[in-house]
Amino acid sequence: MVRTQIQLDPAKYEMVKRKAHSENRSMAAVIRDAVDAYLEMPEKPKQKLTIDDFTFIGAGSAEHPPGRPFSVYHDDYIWEEDWRD
Repeated sequence: MVRTQIQLDPAKYEMVKRKAHSENRSMAAVIRDAVDAYLEMPEKPKQKLTIDDFTFIGAGSAEHPPGRPFSVYHDDYIWEEDWRD
């Protein structure tokens, strides 16, 4: 085995200490088991995103007046009277 050192916040330290005591084991054994369990967890497969995953796009689109999308005519809107107030 390789000796290593970790830092735990006080709450997690106490949790590991209690678990080790309740199981009559060392803290190191509890931590080794936790690392083993974490490393054995299968990774979630990365799914390829499609356009259907982005349904929020265009949800807040604004056309003022209709037919002139803000995203295209933003500079014009800045100079219109009702946008300067």
